[in-house]
Amino acid sequence: MFAVRSFTPVLLRRVHVQPFRGSWRLLSTAALDDKVATFKADIEKHLPADGKRVVFATAWLATDNVFVALMHEHFPKVLSGMNLVAIDTMHLFDTTHVVAQQVEAKYGKPALWKAVADVSTREE
Repeated sequence: MFAVRSFTPVLLRRVHVQPFRGSWRLLSTAALDDKVATFKADIEKHLPADGKRVVFATAWLATDNVFVALMHEHFPKVLSGMNLVAIDTMHLFDTTHVVAQQVEAKYGKPALWKAVADVSTREE
């Protein structure tokens, strides 16, 4: 007899936890929800509602991109008023520029790109 498998969303799947063989846990978003709630409270407490005079310097790391995504979702007015600044040290991976363009396009927030003075290539 064959068992029928159905698709179960990731958050509902039970996952095997190492190193405890045979132990299972249900994935939960509660910890993530708490972190997002704390993030939102911190933004409301420390940043102006219009985003003016706010600068976020990005290196296009995953955490930086998550910050932009959270700002876009929860505080679009702050994001639109703030400055997103990228420093190009000429040591960024080529793929970083691709990610930067994608983030800028997706969230409609172009960055102000700054480069090292008098340097235009990695060799310099």
